[in-house]
Amino acid sequence: MSTLKKEEILRLTPEQQADVATLELRRAQKRERLLKQARQSRYFIFASASGLALAYGAAVVSGAPFWLQMSIFLMAMAILIQSVGINRRLDALMELLDDDHDA
Repeated sequence: MSTLKKEEILRLTPEQQADVATLELRRAQKRERLLKQARQSRYFIFASASGLALAYGAAVVSGAPFWLQMSIFLMAMAILIQSVGINRRLDALMELLDDDHDA
């Protein structure tokens, strides 16, 4: 849908203007909801770190072999590095989209 100019909107009937306003409001609400959802992704990093720490702790307490403990630790570090990297890329994309939206 192309963006209507102010003059074009003023030429519409009041019902059509209300419809255009409703569509714009829904679009803005959807955008805000998606931005809020994307910004909450940091909490998942902490949740996954906690889960991985518990798995490593359980392996240590249960007396698992050293190689198993180290493999759990290395897997945990790889997952956390990927999580942080993905989160940084998402933040960068969101900033770019905000700049494009403001322009």
